[in-house]
Amino acid sequence: MNYSLKNKLNEALERLSDLLDISENHYKQAVERYQAIGGWLAREESTIAKYDPKIYPQGSFLLGTIVKPITDIEDYDIDLVCELDLTKKEISQKQLKDMVGNEVKRYAETNNMKHPPREGNRCWTLEYAEGAQFHMDILPALPDRESFKLFLESKGFSPVWTEFAIAITDKRHKNYEKIDEDWLRSNPKGYAMWFKERMKVQFERQRKLLAESIKANIEDVPEYKVKTPLQRAIQILKRHRDIMFVDDQENKPISIIITTLAAHAYNNEDNLLEALINIVNGMPKYIQYKQGKPWISNPVNPTENFADKWIKNPKLKEKFEQWLKKVKTDLEAILSSQDLHNIIEGLKPKFGDRIINEVASKLFPDYNSPEDTGKIVAPYIKISNPSKPWREKFGR
Repeated sequence: MNYSLKNKLNEALERLSDLLDISENHYKQAVERYQAIGGWLAREESTIAKYDPKIYPQGSFLLGTIVKPITDIEDYDIDLVCELDLTKKEISQKQLKDMVGNEVKRYAETNNMKHPPREGNRCWTLEYAEGAQFHMDILPALPDRESFKLFLESKGFSPVWTEFAIAITDKRHKNYEKIDEDWLRSNPKGYAMWFKERMKVQFERQRKLLAESIKANIEDVPEYKVKTPLQRAIQILKRHRDIMFVDDQENKPISIIITTLAAHAYNNEDNLLEALINIVNGMPKYIQYKQGKPWISNPVNPTENFADKWIKNPKLKEKFEQWLKKVKTDLEAILSSQDLHNIIEGLKPKFGDRIINEVASKLFPDYNSPEDTGKIVAPYIKISNPSKPWREKFGR
């Protein structure tokens, strides 16, 4: 592939990631909704107001790697933490879950929401009207930085990311109904800080360029508007996975593994195509083996293995390896293209006809797709019992 075609492919991938990203309207709606919930929880009449409730995003919404649902009938999954200023010596997991849940239920009733909140193993789910196209999973939590810091130090690990560690509820925990120090731990803010550090050079560069383009001060550019090649590459990889596993939801690689390995493999490339190639080639290097078992460390809690389910179900590891091999093969095929037509047509089966036709129409007005003779209709894709990759590690 010549230099000119590589530039066009890079442009196409950037446009693809733009189209995969959450829209400005949906983003603002989601922020307004979770801020409204936060205001409700902290209102004077709230039964938990005295515990200084704080609500904040976690997962792909926080990292800037959220991906638009494949079909219009699916929702964005917005993951939130509701943190109360209490300790594990004062309250049980069940008591905390119920306290938060009662206020979430009152919020839903007061706002005439169509469905009551749904209780999961770890979180409460608020479903909004169909037009909103998102639901919110609210995870009750307590601050746990000191306990977590001591825990990591006792294991010989650095506690550098523990400032925002939390203890979370889980109905499956053996001590769920007891006041006990043994809770599950999580650290979504710490993970986000680590993730941002992995792309710091390009984040600052992209933010500066964006500020210059709109003639604004750098600090006035909202962080969510900045998109680095790492974030874009992860969005593209996640959509490739979603398409490949559309009929095999139970075995598709989980997002936290893709995100973690990609962040490790990213070297602050400023070109998306180059970053994507290097990430895909570099990801396997960060899969470790301990006593012959696969291990992908949580970077903010090295005692946690994101690949623990691979040990229990080796098929999951096989599926990940098959997917990564397919990504490499697909990239190589596209890179061997000698014209724009082959590039565009090569991207379609990997990411969907409709979205790639939109990429082509925006970037290459003179490009004529074989389908241009008629109306482009989104393919019907049936997804049964879709999995929630992020939930498995950050709050479900």
